[in-house]
Amino acid sequence: MALDKSALKASIKSIMESSGNDAESVATALANAIDTYVRGAEVTVTALPEEIQVQGTASAQMNMSAISLKGGDSTHTGGLS
Repeated sequence: MALDKSALKASIKSIMESSGNDAESVATALANAIDTYVRGAEVTVTALPEEIQVQGTASAQMNMSAISLKGGDSTHTGGLS
C-alpha cells in the first residue's frame, strides 16, 4: 500500500491540538505516528540488470534480469527495513 500522507497529517494535527502535552508525550506521539506511517507502506526496490555488490562476496556479480526486493516483515507486507 502507498504511504498515507493524509492519515499522518491528521495524526500530527491531533497531537498539536491536544492540550496539556509535555515535550516527552509530544515526542512519543509523533514518533508513533511516523512509525505507523512508515510501517503502512510496502517498499519495493528494483535492481536493474547491471552489476550489484552481493553481500559476502569479494566482487560484484552480474544479475541477468531485474531483481525486486521488498521491505517489511517476513511476509513482505510493508515497512522499511
